[in-house]
This record gives sequence, C-alpha cells and structure tokens, in this order.
Amino acid sequence: MTRSGRIAVAVLSASAVVFVGLSVRAAEGLLHPGRRPVAPVCPCVAHVRCGDAAVTSKDGTHLNGWYYEPDQPNGAAVILLHGVGGNREDLVGLGVLFEKSGFQVLIPDLRGHGTSDGFTTLGLRESDDVRAWADWMLAHSGVNRIYGFGVSLGGSVLLESLDREKRFRAVVAESAFTTFPDVAIERVSRGLPGSTKWLAVPFVETALFWTRIRYGADLKLGSPLESVQHSKVPILLIHGLDDHKTEAVNSRRLAAANRAVTDLWLVPGAGHANARITAKNEFDRRVLGWFDRH
Repeated sequence: MTRSGRIAVAVLSASAVVFVGLSVRAAEGLLHPGRRPVAPVCPCVAHVRCGDAAVTSKDGTHLNGWYYEPDQPNGAAVILLHGVGGNREDLVGLGVLFEKSGFQVLIPDLRGHGTSDGFTTLGLRESDDVRAWADWMLAHSGVNRIYGFGVSLGGSVLLESLDREKRFRAVVAESAFTTFPDVAIERVSRGLPGSTKWLAVPFVETALFWTRIRYGADLKLGSPLESVQHSKVPILLIHGLDDHKTEAVNSRRLAAANRAVTDLWLVPGAGHANARITAKNEFDRRVLGWFDRH
C-alpha cells in the first residue's frame, strides 16, 4: 500500500471511530438525560389536596409522582406526562386547568426522570409504566373515568401505551413523534449540511444498535404510529406549525393513520410543546371539550 493509501486508511479509520463514539455518546445522553431536581413536597394549589404517588412497573422499575385531588371531584381523572429532560413540576400549572374542572390529577416522573428509577426507552417500556399508573389511579375511590395528556416525549409515550392500556376514555398528545427512529433521523439530519444529511441514517442506526446490545432495549420496536393505527381511543393531536424540534408532519401522519379516532389541531405560531402559551384560551377550550365529549 502506498503512503497516501495508508494515510487515507488511517483517516477513514479515525473518522469511523469518532463517528461511532459520537453516536454512542448521543445514545447515552438520550437514555440518561440530566435529571432536574424535584421539590420535596408537591406545590400547593388553592383548595386542592395533594400528596406523593408511587408504583412499581412491570419490569420492577420504581416510579414516583404527585397526585392532586380537588374539593369537588367529578369522577374523572387525568394522567399528565412531561417531556424528555423534564419532570413532574413542568405540568403542575396545566394540572390546575383540570383540577378546576373537577378532575383528579396524577403527574408522574417518567422513568429516568425526576426521582423515578431506570432510564428512558422512548416509550418502549414506558407503556407498561402508564398501565401501572392507570391501575393506581383507577383504584382510587370515586374515579370512574380516566384520561391522558402528554407533551413531547410524554405525548409519544401516551400514544404508544394505547396498545396495552385501553381504559382511557380519550387522550391528548402535543408535539408527539411517529416513531423514535424517524424523529431521531429528522433531528440529526436538520443539523447537518445539505451534502452530508445522508449521514443521519447510519448515525441513528449506530446509536440504536448500541442501545440494543448495551441495554437490551430495541427502540425500533416502539411505535406511536402503529398504536394509533390500531387504537379505538379518541385522540386529539396538537402540534405547533413553528415546531422545529419535532416537525408538524409527525402529527399529520399520526392523524392520517386513523382518522376514525383522531382530531388534529395545528397551531399557527406555536413552537415545540408550547401551544398553550401561544393560544391559551383555545387550548383550554379544545382540551377540556375533547374530554367532556368522551
């Protein structure tokens, strides 16, 4: 081999090592997002009782959350699921909307977030977590109807759970993705120059391979899109048209997968997971109206 050939091989080998290293690092960062601290007690809301909630999921993972009970419960309960890198505190404000309407509200930390154990699997194992929380909530006295709301990762987790948890009367998912591999390729590709966007696919495939061999979690098996296709639960999909993290095409595809049970609200001017900030009155009306109808 010529000297220039050896240099080329060395450069390619070094590039491959760097490429794989970056993929593995990305996978680890996704499975183990930085944990934000959670307040030791649930934030107070006027005329609402609150306390700690805890369950153990099917695989033995211990999960924690807060439970809010209004003075005049209406028999309905709602599970609120936050996004990646967040925790239960993110949705306390939204919980007030439901509490004022008589809903009992459960806000858990997703696995790998807050004070819940484990690592995130982008909906693959979280589906069983949602079922465990639904069992916990429906065991409460006076609860005869259960609903779900999830934002970003929480929305995708909620949709994916519909394959296993069929007791929801209706759910709302904001800024959800169709499948994790698809949205991962979408996000990686967005950050690459035009001529190198093809690298997004092998980059994501390498990261998925790592999670499978290192953690036994095949993230290709989870699919909110497939769950929606088979669902009989009414689903309201909300997506900001200015969402540049998870493009609105994701919710469009989810809606098209099962028009018999889905409704789609695309919000002009809204970015990722901030439809309520952009259009608060309409958001509240649509979400509460969706649950009221079911």
